[in-house]
Amino acid sequence: MRLRLLFLSLLALPLSLRADLKYTLRPDIASQTVGVTLEMDSHKSSESFHLPAWVPGYYLILNNQNKIGAFKATDEDGKELKIEHEDSRTWTVLNPKRSPLTVHYKVLGDDPGLGFFAVHMDDTSGYVNGPAAFMYLDDRMKERMNLKILLPSGWDVATSMDPVGDGSYSANSYDEFVDHPIQMGKFVRDSSTVMGILFDVVFVGPEGQINCNTKAETRRLMALSAPAIKLFGGASFKRYTYIIHLAVGNFAGGLEHRASNVQAVSNSAALNLDELATHEYFHAWNVKQIRPVVLGPFDYTQPVLTGNLWFAEGVTDYYAYITAYRSGVLDSRWLAFRLGQQINRLQDSSNRESVTLEDCSRRAWESGGAGVGDLSYYNKGLVAGLIFDAVIRSETGGAKSLDDVMRLMYKKYKLPAPGYDVDGIHRALNEVSGRDLTELYHLMIQTTGEMPYDLLAGIGLKYSPGSETALIRDPGASGIAVSRMNEWLHRP
Repeated sequence: MRLRLLFLSLLALPLSLRADLKYTLRPDIASQTVGVTLEMDSHKSSESFHLPAWVPGYYLILNNQNKIGAFKATDEDGKELKIEHEDSRTWTVLNPKRSPLTVHYKVLGDDPGLGFFAVHMDDTSGYVNGPAAFMYLDDRMKERMNLKILLPSGWDVATSMDPVGDGSYSANSYDEFVDHPIQMGKFVRDSSTVMGILFDVVFVGPEGQINCNTKAETRRLMALSAPAIKLFGGASFKRYTYIIHLAVGNFAGGLEHRASNVQAVSNSAALNLDELATHEYFHAWNVKQIRPVVLGPFDYTQPVLTGNLWFAEGVTDYYAYITAYRSGVLDSRWLAFRLGQQINRLQDSSNRESVTLEDCSRRAWESGGAGVGDLSYYNKGLVAGLIFDAVIRSETGGAKSLDDVMRLMYKKYKLPAPGYDVDGIHRALNEVSGRDLTELYHLMIQTTGEMPYDLLAGIGLKYSPGSETALIRDPGASGIAVSRMNEWLHRP
């Protein structure tokens, strides 16, 4: 009876709500392009196809629409349909018969290096960052997306998207679909399992040249991957993919995705990925699940402003160092030295005296995506995370820490729940600490006042201005503070 009622209810829905959108991706080495085909049902006299103006994780408007060419559409009889290109990122297909239609276009793969924010194609590899290649329809973003990849002979593919067989993949929505980058070509793939989760590590070198020991790098990445899973008690992904591009184009660094990340680094014998890898990986929890409400579902048409990037990126950076330390591949001297460097960097900033951390986050889009002048919300957000961690440990007698804030927010805000509102972080800090931290929050996040480094004494640490190792053990620390420091340095 239940099955019959379900079937009848499905019949009552418009067909457009039940049909999948079927994409096909075809690399073309000779033309340095990827061809995209989208097959879909349609019951409208016109359908508008949009290309995103930005890529989640990189807070800057891009011009990927300039890479689109040979756009055309045909109806179910193969008849070419009229196109109106009403603005630079929108193509409208006139469909008077309201019949199923197929859209074709090509995307130029000239993203520098081996690809990062857009599409790259060369003789041995191809890379697709979804928002740069796959168009969407406003009213169909929550439908299932299917993708078939037609590879050149001898090429392989790596993506964290769910495979469905025969070179095809699927995602439950457009946001999910484009948040799984696609690596194609000739590359080295290593696989391993961490706490029951499968990890793929894909190494892509220019013209297939790889200078590092991929097995050793994979073992290190696996060690670096365990602490975050332990912290949260699990993960939202069934498998995870590291895509390592051994070439630097116009950007060196990393970019997070829902169940993967891509890193662009030099093709050296030792990659030294540690805190870069842990930063992008930790985003699978903080940003992809724990997120400001405006960062998912996404508005791809314009800048999306939030004053909480200091938490999304800066606290993630704090955990990049903490996670690398907890993995056991780096020691406490390294941790103190690197966190001390971050404090020194903040103190050297001139803009910290005129721009608050909240405003710095909100103005990211106007300043190249990372901050305002020499003030970075990554940097000051990291320092704020360290101080909040120290205060919570001190206030709760070591019973709680910033880890508990992260776990609380993951429980409350992970997908499909809405993200947190403007006061969500503040409320979580108060709840975990058992204290009203409004004054401290206001000072560090909403004013340009000096950071209260004296609060680090609660975990036996001291800021030593002007020294190379700016974060040191406080020689006057009490036994309780030393105990809190040992708890902070404990490797779960």
